[in-house]
Amino acid sequence: MLLFAEPAVDWSELLSVVWASLLGGIGVTAAFAIALYGGVRAIDARRSGLTALATGYWVLMSLALAVVLASLVFGVVVMTSKD
Repeated sequence: MLLFAEPAVDWSELLSVVWASLLGGIGVTAAFAIALYGGVRAIDARRSGLTALATGYWVLMSLALAVVLASLVFGVVVMTSKD
């Protein structure tokens, strides 16, 4: 009987990498798109004199940009940590 030492692919680790990359790629892209949408709509609302609505869109943009920046910092921390 022929025994192999280790399988060539660790499927659980590969699935973890695929899941993280999909979450990062789709999630960060969506957050940045929401930030752009909020910024553009805030400018339009401000030009129309709707300051309360513009403020809401600025808050939306700020929160979405915070998510983008937090994911950037998280990515750098994960890449530079030694595990």
